Amino acid sequence: MKKLLYATGNKFKIQSMKERLKGLDIEIISPKDLNLEIKVNENGKTVTENAIIKAKSYYDAVQIPTIAGDTALYVQKFEEQPGLFVHRVNGRDLTFEETQNYYVETLKKVGGESEAYYYTGLAIIKDGKIYTKEIKEDKFIFTSKVCDKPSKYDGLSKIQFDPKLQKYICELTEEDIQKRNSTFDIECVKFINSVL
Repeated sequence: MKKLLYATGNKFKIQSMKERLKGLDIEIISPKDLNLEIKVNENGKTVTENAIIKAKSYYDAVQIPTIAGDTALYVQKFEEQPGLFVHRVNGRDLTFEETQNYYVETLKKVGGESEAYYYTGLAIIKDGKIYTKEIKEDKFIFTSKVCDKPSKYDGLSKIQFDPKLQKYICELTEEDIQKRNSTFDIECVKFINSVL
C-alpha cells in the first residue's frame, strides 16, 4: 500500500481524504501518526503557493510522499472577497465560531444568502518533485441561517447549503458524499492517482 502524508492538523480533512480514497491502494497518514508538529508560515500569494509551502515543510521533515492543500473562498454578493483569508479578518485569525458569526453577519447585509465557491490548490511532493493541481469547486449556497446539526469540518459547514442534495454540508452522510460526486472529489482522486 502506498503511503501519503496529508500535511494538515485538521482531523476532519484527514477523515474526508481517507473516505475519498477508500478502496484505493493508498494509505493516508496524518502528522499526528508520525508525531510531527510543524508550524508553517503560509505566506504565499496563491492557494498553490501555500499548498507547496505546506507540503515542502512536511516532506523535508520525513521524506515520504506528501500532499497539502490550501483554499480560497469567493462569495458572489460580497464586494470584498475572503480569498485566501477564509478565517482571517482585519489581520486577525478567527476561531471557528468567530468565523461562522462573521459570515452570518456579513451575509445578512447582502440579503441573507449568496452563491459561493471554493478554489483549492493542491501540491504533492514525491521523490523531491513537486506536482500541483488547482480545482474550482462546485458552487454552494452560503446562508445566514445556521443549521442546528453538529458541525463537520469547521463552523462554516453549518452555513453552507448543497443545492444538489438540498442539505447543509454538516448534514451530509457518507452516502450523500459519494452520491454527490463533487468536482473536488473527482479531480483530487485523479490527481493523487496520476502522481502516486
